Amino acid sequence: MSVSEDGTNRAASFADLKRWVAGREIVLPPQVKKLAAAAFAHPELLAFESANKIAAQTGVSKTTVARFARLLGNRNLKEARRIFRDELRRRNKWASGRKSSS
Repeated sequence: MSVSEDGTNRAASFADLKRWVAGREIVLPPQVKKLAAAAFAHPELLAFESANKIAAQTGVSKTTVARFARLLGNRNLKEARRIFRDELRRRNKWASGRKSSS
């Protein structure tokens, strides 16, 4: 966990975010929790899709997508994407390492 410029807590990584939710360090409203579950299962959705597409694919409103980003300590979805893109890079690096060691 890190602290943003405005002094709020901010998830530093995908793993931090999962720990916050699992440990109930961050309490999410039902619709945001629904979005978080989709984000954990499919980080590529939040990493690359528009707020409209994320909302449509997860069955929540566009406002819920923005709320989720703010609950992570970000000003907007654009900032929140970093966590999910970093997770995809980490997974890709891990998968690439496994292929080369086989």
